[in-house]
Amino acid sequence: MRRLLFFFRLLLPVFFAALASAQTVQHTLIPYRLGNLWGFADVKGNIAIATKFQQTFLFSGSVAVVKSDGRYSIIDRTGKTLIPYRYDYISNFEEGVAIASRDGRWVVLNEKGKEITKRDYDAIAPFSEGLAIVKSGEKFGYINLKGEEVIPPQYEYVAPYAEGLALVRRDGQYGFINAKGLPVIPLQYSAAASVHDELALVRKDSLWGFVDEEGKLKIGFQYINASSFSEGLAAVKKTDSVGFINTSGEVVIPFRYENANSFKEGMALVKRNGKMGFVNESGKEIIAPQFDAANDFSGAMALVFVNGALGIVSKTGTLISLSQYTDAKNFSEGLARVQRDGKWGYISEAGAEVISCQYENSDDFIEGLALVRKNGQWGFIDKSGKEFFREF
Repeated sequence: MRRLLFFFRLLLPVFFAALASAQTVQHTLIPYRLGNLWGFADVKGNIAIATKFQQTFLFSGSVAVVKSDGRYSIIDRTGKTLIPYRYDYISNFEEGVAIASRDGRWVVLNEKGKEITKRDYDAIAPFSEGLAIVKSGEKFGYINLKGEEVIPPQYEYVAPYAEGLALVRRDGQYGFINAKGLPVIPLQYSAAASVHDELALVRKDSLWGFVDEEGKLKIGFQYINASSFSEGLAAVKKTDSVGFINTSGEVVIPFRYENANSFKEGMALVKRNGKMGFVNESGKEIIAPQFDAANDFSGAMALVFVNGALGIVSKTGTLISLSQYTDAKNFSEGLARVQRDGKWGYISEAGAEVISCQYENSDDFIEGLALVRKNGQWGFIDKSGKEFFREF
């Protein structure tokens, strides 16, 4: 079980991130594996595009990424190959574009398979707010969805755009630029985090404070540590205790905790006297600190660990034991992965095992589908447990 992740940590220059779409998508063509070959089936499992590929990926719009002989291409919904198999990697399409690499160089493709970047790069990150981070040598910049280089690589570190601004670093100092690349918050801070709730967390000397989107100091430098705002509140630390402030800097939840996570879905995970519990946005302890470890709420439930056993707890404090399982993961789309006797299955938010523990490995449900491994081979299942794969 992934244990509690405390918010007190330095800003790390992580460049790539795995993305999971939060949109509700109804797939009409689903990757289907027959033996060692992949194609596509309809929702009933009838083959719609022949199983002739080394690997297939979910359709996005009118196209899907496919792989054959170690190279990637894209096909349309009839199964027609649109470009030669020449890429080492192609991402899933989002907003009509995909990121692709060939011989260590990265480009952006449109849905016709045309390279729309005017040049190639050493790396390209996923798009955020219409802009993607690009790397050239040791410098970072941004391109737009047309492949145009709107901010040339010039920074030592950059973050994805959030609320119209991007965190950047030059000569060891952090600041923020707008979508045109113009600095709106000067590069003068020793550390910072991306904008949330119209405020950016910044550090000057050894203390943290918050500035607005024009760079004006709104909450003074007074905290020895802090988190970004989430759902209108931020966890902050003074001396040896943690509390929460609102966007005006007013203390909403007193400094009485040893540690705390940011608010998520109306609840924040807190630690007091070595135990974990949850508070709401008014500071009421909805679930008193009692767990040895816990995760944030994901949907209606949160994973907890108490008295040597796994469990899930609701937002009203109802605890359901998962002592029959040796591992469990957070809920995704109403289902959570659980492991028993070395095999993985899925439970509902009521704790019922709705897909039996039968898989060697499994992933979360995304867009109604999950990847599972059975007999050493991967394939998709839907939320009813229907398998979109079979052996010969």
